[in-house]
Amino acid sequence: MATVQRKDKKGYCTACAIWFNGNMAIVKKLFGNNYLRCYENEKGKIYSCEQIRKSWDNKVNYVTENSSKNVKGLRQAQLGAVFAIRAHWIVSKEAATVVMPTGTGKTETMMTTIVAEQCKRVFILVPTDLLRTQTVENCVKWGILKDIGVIEQKAKYPNVLCLKSQPKSKDDLEEMLDSANIIVSTARLVSRFDVEYMNILSCKCDILIVDEAHHIEANRWNQIKSFFRDKRILQFTATPFRNDGKKLDGDIIYNFPLSMAQEQGYFQKINFKPIVEYDEEKGDYSIALAAVRQLKSDLGKGFNHIILVRARSMQRAKQLYENIYANYFAQYNPVLIISEMTATEKKSNMEALKTGKSQIVVCVDMFGEGIDIPNLKIAAIHDRYKSLPITLQFIGRFARSKAGLGDAIIITNLANEDIQDALAELYSQDSDWNSLLSELSEGVIGKEISLQKLANGFKGSGIESINIKQLRPALSMVAYKTDAKEWNWENWTQLFNEDVCKYYINEEENIFIVIEPEVSKIDWANYREISNLNWNLHMAYWNKEKQVVFLNSTNKAIFNKFAEILFTEVQRISGENIFKCLHGINRLMVANLGLNSAIDGPIRYKMFTGIDIAEAISESQKGNCYKSNIFGMGYNGEGKTSIGCSYKGTIWGRLVETIDNWKEWCNLNYEKIINPDIHTVDILKGVLMPVIIKERPKKKAYRIDWPNDLDMCNEKSVYLETPYTSIPIYEMEIGLIEVEDTENLKFFVQNEECRAEFEFIINNEGWSISKISGTYLELRMRNRAYSLVDFFKENPPEIKFVDQSSLQGNLYVTLENSTNFKFSEEQLIKWTWDKVDISKESQGNTKEKDSIQYFTIHKLLSDQSYEVVFDDDNAGEIADIVAIKEKDKELHFEFYHCKFAHGAKPGSRVADLYEVCGQAEKSVLWKQNICEVIERMKYRESRRMKLNGVSRFEKGDLKKLSTIRNKLRFLPAKLDIFIVQPGVSASAITEDMHQLLCGTQAYLLDTYGITLQMICSQ
Repeated sequence: MATVQRKDKKGYCTACAIWFNGNMAIVKKLFGNNYLRCYENEKGKIYSCEQIRKSWDNKVNYVTENSSKNVKGLRQAQLGAVFAIRAHWIVSKEAATVVMPTGTGKTETMMTTIVAEQCKRVFILVPTDLLRTQTVENCVKWGILKDIGVIEQKAKYPNVLCLKSQPKSKDDLEEMLDSANIIVSTARLVSRFDVEYMNILSCKCDILIVDEAHHIEANRWNQIKSFFRDKRILQFTATPFRNDGKKLDGDIIYNFPLSMAQEQGYFQKINFKPIVEYDEEKGDYSIALAAVRQLKSDLGKGFNHIILVRARSMQRAKQLYENIYANYFAQYNPVLIISEMTATEKKSNMEALKTGKSQIVVCVDMFGEGIDIPNLKIAAIHDRYKSLPITLQFIGRFARSKAGLGDAIIITNLANEDIQDALAELYSQDSDWNSLLSELSEGVIGKEISLQKLANGFKGSGIESINIKQLRPALSMVAYKTDAKEWNWENWTQLFNEDVCKYYINEEENIFIVIEPEVSKIDWANYREISNLNWNLHMAYWNKEKQVVFLNSTNKAIFNKFAEILFTEVQRISGENIFKCLHGINRLMVANLGLNSAIDGPIRYKMFTGIDIAEAISESQKGNCYKSNIFGMGYNGEGKTSIGCSYKGTIWGRLVETIDNWKEWCNLNYEKIINPDIHTVDILKGVLMPVIIKERPKKKAYRIDWPNDLDMCNEKSVYLETPYTSIPIYEMEIGLIEVEDTENLKFFVQNEECRAEFEFIINNEGWSISKISGTYLELRMRNRAYSLVDFFKENPPEIKFVDQSSLQGNLYVTLENSTNFKFSEEQLIKWTWDKVDISKESQGNTKEKDSIQYFTIHKLLSDQSYEVVFDDDNAGEIADIVAIKEKDKELHFEFYHCKFAHGAKPGSRVADLYEVCGQAEKSVLWKQNICEVIERMKYRESRRMKLNGVSRFEKGDLKKLSTIRNKLRFLPAKLDIFIVQPGVSASAITEDMHQLLCGTQAYLLDTYGITLQMICSQ
């Protein structure tokens, strides 16, 4: 290399260095911070852009690489991309997207296209400064394309302009552009150009190529693209989604799949080796230890691998480097490479990696920091990437093949919620990741492995492009009886077009799937060129033992034909027995019921909803009509559920599920249908039927709930607002005010800071709710605000009475109850309440030792098995006390609802049970998402500490809650609910008390299968 100084007329130093390549000299011509890389011939002349472009005519050889025959050339991925681009540009000027996995050679594809198309001037946009430099260096020498014979030697090298800063003037910009065949810059820089500069840039260039297009923010990209609308735009990416989650625009004209990249040797299978450490503080060390053990193993096999440690931020990277890797594994000379380091420090650390002196590198962004070393084969992921595209690119780098190196290993903590979410997102983005990422510890998640085993059993024509695990069919089925010994799934082509459809068969599980494209006309225009493309899913599951086949299809018209091609003889199951599937749905509320007339006449079908359901059920039990269809909602002992069924044989629900869950759902409903002990008449007798009433029920109300539409366990976007503050609705308590059974119902909404009282009136004119005192409250939901009174008028709260009947507005629902109420003796826990004032419920911040809550807490603390004991007392509580322990590989959550006695001594006062029974019933809803219990406890601890500095933890802490939260991904949770009322004497429980306790017990069992227990006095 020779250094030369040259000045132009403006005084710019126009050349600072010359590299010699044979008879050619590579010149770096400076324009301030920007520079042009070009060649001088033996006469010291620089070729013009047009001379260079003309030299490219017919100078591309489309040679395919064949390593087995030692033939060099383009990879199949590159060759296909070049042909797809050239074909697209023949027929279209629309923006085009080329999807090629990281490591398959996007840069060579770009350069081959530029020469093949003899492009006049190309503007290449890249996301980072580092990639800009690498692209310039590649383009100026055509990479390896001349060496492998793809570009002929006579084709001249391009003049390449590196735009690093804003030109001083438009004249300078024009001069630079006129001298270049290829311009390379970053989106960050170009987005700062003014309109005049952008117009010059777009006018001078005939093609815009965007590399790593997924990195560019949507707004910045739209701004740049607007100037190139009449130009050819080509986007290269490893994924069609941006880092901001939005899909890239432009037609995807070429998509090279990961599976083919692996088959052709560009990618190796990545071994996914998760650890499971519930304690987050120990998680980092456990990941590091597993990574170093893997490094030791690889070094012992002769693989000179390097560990890359991924952190989410520079501060986090420093912490991992100093506290973990440099502290415990100094023998591997760990280095830190982050953007705030000096260039000298980075260069020194990078050199240590390249020479093998260091075998661990800790970083945040391996791409932005320029860490691209083939020996990176062990990834220790402590934190997930913010976006899926970067995850894809990151994993792609580790998967690249190179002789002399072993398989890539990714190590992370599967108990970390962020990591689980990232993996789920990765699997859903591209089915090929399931084959590329090999999970080494398959015993980690039983349910997931069960589904994986089912998915692995499938084979068929489309198995490469569809991930069976990601299919989510609606819960729906039609059943057919068959006594066949074999099925003829191979006949599927008699019904479906094998040229366009994909099929999948699992012969061990007897599940057959067809995915079918369906083109239909659009409704809003009469164009042949525009149509709707939908995809139909058809599934068949043959339970050979029960001699029944279940069908699920998005095309309801083909059920019979589908069954008939699979089996020679089938009989559709239909009629009255279908309605047996409603058996076991507790507190069933029918949303709609259809009746067919059994007598010919002008009206053959009637549909009933709401309060008309009672009439429909009465009609259905007469001989002049029969049930056509029913849809209802209720509880199955594990939470809320919905189910619909029709006389013609269809059974459905509102959920979508995985294939294995759909299979079990089919079996469950079939067992009901064939059960001779189930009678549909009995099922409909127990249906909850609302009736309109004109006066309040003369019964004791003991519980009031927010409207059903509000999920109080998970509702994080609803607030109650006073003139001075905004309060999350789950921090507000709604409760009944004590009134006589003949008086208008009254209730309150309150927390520690405010209270409002309301009156609920029912009469001949209907019903109304009005505020009678207290703070004015507004409810804000989904960016809309209502006065709380107006909200209640549209969404009345639900009021429960001691006989388990309920009221919303003037719609009253009664429950069929047995007259023999007896709360089981086994569910009573009898304590001696020494030194406890049974009229004092809460311990408060001062820990009142004579309170019921304090006594209960210390009873629990005496049992060392509890990991957490939590005082959750006050408005918005889960329960007064939440206790958690691990037992028999289950996490046991216990809710204790304490209530003061209405007398000084234990007795038989039913009033002692009203409120606490209501609280127990409300709390059962937490069973639907037990993880939210942990999150709510964290929130309430943080809020109380800010308010008065008194912790809610009697045992445990936030760290212990996080550990339990992580365990919930792997261990089942059990919920127990306790009423704590020392005012009740176990020997003096009255009939009314038994009725109330049994009603609460029935509610807990019907809804979530939980047994109520009461702690009382002797």
